[in-house]
Amino acid sequence: MAQLHRLGPLAFALLLGLLGADVARALPVPPGIADSPADYHGFLNGRFLLLNMHGALFHPGIEATREDVRYAAWMNAGVIRVFATDQSLEEPEDGERVGHRIADLAPTLREHRVKLIVALVNNHQEVPGERPESVGEKDGYWQLLLPFYTDTWRGAYLDFSRRLIHTVVDRGARDVIFAWELGNELHTPDDPPRVLTFIEDMAREIRRLDPETALLPGTMGTHHLEPWRLSAELGRRLYCEGPIAAYTLHGYDWLGPDRWGDMPIHWDFSQVIAPACSNGRKLPVIVEELGTSRELPNVWGAGDEERRFEQELHQLRMVLDHEQVVGIGSWSSESPLVSHRRFDDRRGLTSYGPARDGSGSCYPPGRAEPGVRCRLEQVLRSLPARP
Repeated sequence: MAQLHRLGPLAFALLLGLLGADVARALPVPPGIADSPADYHGFLNGRFLLLNMHGALFHPGIEATREDVRYAAWMNAGVIRVFATDQSLEEPEDGERVGHRIADLAPTLREHRVKLIVALVNNHQEVPGERPESVGEKDGYWQLLLPFYTDTWRGAYLDFSRRLIHTVVDRGARDVIFAWELGNELHTPDDPPRVLTFIEDMAREIRRLDPETALLPGTMGTHHLEPWRLSAELGRRLYCEGPIAAYTLHGYDWLGPDRWGDMPIHWDFSQVIAPACSNGRKLPVIVEELGTSRELPNVWGAGDEERRFEQELHQLRMVLDHEQVVGIGSWSSESPLVSHRRFDDRRGLTSYGPARDGSGSCYPPGRAEPGVRCRLEQVLRSLPARP
């Protein structure tokens, strides 16, 4: 076992398969995988994995968030993706307070060599003080509406974002930000092209405060940008011309081209990313959210975690087939040692276990009775090795 550190990620993944699940669960990921930027393509802060912890900034005390950072380091993740607004927060935060929370966390992030992607607004939770016409129910869920993208974003959202970014920069914590993300899964189904105008205008606003940090769109894919249209026009424009450092994708329960779950991200690979841009641009791709639901009707039930695990591997293989993918994100991936005050029991690592509470992790090392979550953790820790 002492020679494990000499294995590359692919060789280590093959070893896991040969040894079998029980032995593989007990093995640490070799330090050499975590320490070699070449193995991770180097894009996500020297690694390949990012962890989504949507409510990590909103724990009552900062120690829980520090524990999340320690878990991310153990997972060999280079980046944690957090939201600046949180649906379950009892009292609204303002941008300055969120900025201070990030700056307070900065020493722990530096110690563990982890950075943050900060999505400035959750599409399902507006910033405090947003105008009533900017939000509402549409397509079955609460979201930002067309007036936000045409006009009102220049009010509460812009003020919130300015306060947050200015606080982080002013306190000398810009180095722990991997990217500012304009929002989570933003789109304008009533007037799809408006989202591109918003992205361009908001990018200019951020550049006035921070001319250096990367910008990401946080979009799900071309089908989300133009719902129910067999068109990749907006995706192509964003990919080839948008003021962004990488193209982002989100997808769950992808079985294949004929049953693609909530987003046909294979369209993006074939229609948006594969054709050459006329200007020669070729962006890296981050699949920010990839995973499965706890239940998928007629495919697997809540108790069939083995079938669900196999689906996780199938999705990872599909995504890894595309060379421009430089990072993959696991949803709802907080440490099992924190009280999951805002964890997701439907999707992500926190939805595993018989009680849908994220049990079965092999963290911390030596934890008793590891389960399917542990097996998935080991696969994620070994990325970009093909599972």
